[in-house]
Amino acid sequence: MSFEQAISTGYATDGGLYVPEQLPRVDSAELEQLAALSFPELAEAIFRKFISAEEVADTELHRLVQACYKDFTADEIVPVKQLGGAYISELFHGPTYCFKDLGQQPLIRLLAYFADRNKKNRTMLVATTGDTGPAALKAVGDAQSPYLKMITFFPEGQISQLQRMQMTTVHSPSARCITFQGGGDDMDIPIKNMSMDKDFATRHGLCGVNSYNFCRPLAQTIHYYWTYFQVMKQKGLPVGSKLDIVIPTGAMGNITAGYICKQMGLPLGTLVAGVNINDITHRAISRGEFHKAPEMLRCMSEAINIQVPYNFERVVYYLTSENKELVKSWMTTMDATSKLTLPSEWLLKLQQDFSSARIEDSTMLQATRDAYERFDYLACPHTAVAIAAATHLGMFPSPPQGAPPVAIMATAHPCKFEEAVVAAVGKEAWDVFAATPDKFPKDAVEIVRRPEQVPTVLVRSAEGFEATQVKWETAVRGLLDMQDLKASL
Repeated sequence: MSFEQAISTGYATDGGLYVPEQLPRVDSAELEQLAALSFPELAEAIFRKFISAEEVADTELHRLVQACYKDFTADEIVPVKQLGGAYISELFHGPTYCFKDLGQQPLIRLLAYFADRNKKNRTMLVATTGDTGPAALKAVGDAQSPYLKMITFFPEGQISQLQRMQMTTVHSPSARCITFQGGGDDMDIPIKNMSMDKDFATRHGLCGVNSYNFCRPLAQTIHYYWTYFQVMKQKGLPVGSKLDIVIPTGAMGNITAGYICKQMGLPLGTLVAGVNINDITHRAISRGEFHKAPEMLRCMSEAINIQVPYNFERVVYYLTSENKELVKSWMTTMDATSKLTLPSEWLLKLQQDFSSARIEDSTMLQATRDAYERFDYLACPHTAVAIAAATHLGMFPSPPQGAPPVAIMATAHPCKFEEAVVAAVGKEAWDVFAATPDKFPKDAVEIVRRPEQVPTVLVRSAEGFEATQVKWETAVRGLLDMQDLKASL
């Protein structure tokens, strides 16, 4: 597949995930050169390693990359700040206040570029636990392509008010929101089934833009390089020194991006997954049990609610030195039984690169309070999960003597999570925060005043969950098969 073909579908034709035939490598000399670049320049350099000039010319790649970051409110795109004896990398200064902007802006602008060039319609299906959908919708609007349409699915009652309204206040003939009565990733199977139906997918130009689409983790590698270089500069350490990173983890797209960076030669140490009570990633890393839980549990860090993170497939692909036959056998077992138990030798190898911690709401709230009271730093609940994980593992507020420095990925702005922030630090602190213009985004205030479109609701069937997913898929197929999709939307 070409890069264009791979990102224009999402899933591979056999149901697996796309990976490059060969990962490019960076040596110490090139790392020194990359360290001197601005964020957009770094992005352009990394993308060029994966996208040939025949597919996207230098001038076009430069134009696309510049457009991706033009609406970020921080001059440096991703500020890296000291927090105690650690560092926090703020990935949320994009137009929808979350790190998904760093992935969706490049992916959708590239899709628009290819669609416009080929005059080919693309219908993007995106399932969201709160942040992916708003970022994708904003990117589609920014791309201004007549060939792109999008349907966004989100679980009913399981995202914040601001997250919901970032989607339902988008009034466009090319965009529609659908809510479903289920858990965060319950729409994944219907979307995958439609994507795997070759005739149907081709007829509608279906394209998935969740992190199973390779362009998402690719775009997210950039903030790992950037964070690494900024910490080295602030610590006065030479390029080549190690850096441990703690990541709030759901579908594993972000932590997979870090693992890809490490495979390429970026000197990262341990990648720590901070997970909530929907803890399949923690069970996989700590015990080798990649087992789907019987149900999704409600909690306050809902944007990382996942029962089966699809990017685990990419992790084990690189873990096994790209042994595609072994990985296919493992994922076939997972698909058939909802359980994959890693053999002990592979679990030990996984634990050489990864660590994890399971964080309950009470611990997350305490981490939010501690960061606010000790450092005057207000974190979103997902960032607080990562702070709590780092604290649990003895990496925060300072790493142990002689250990590598630690960076925590802050994945969303706290303005999106009033309920969790109030529960942690109180209503008075929230009101002060919300009334401080240089802390609370102006657009976030305006969004909640806009009229909402009423989303279609996919209801849960009394016949059981599998029957429910079949009905949901049938309903979406019917919507897509209408003669004029734009009119139907």
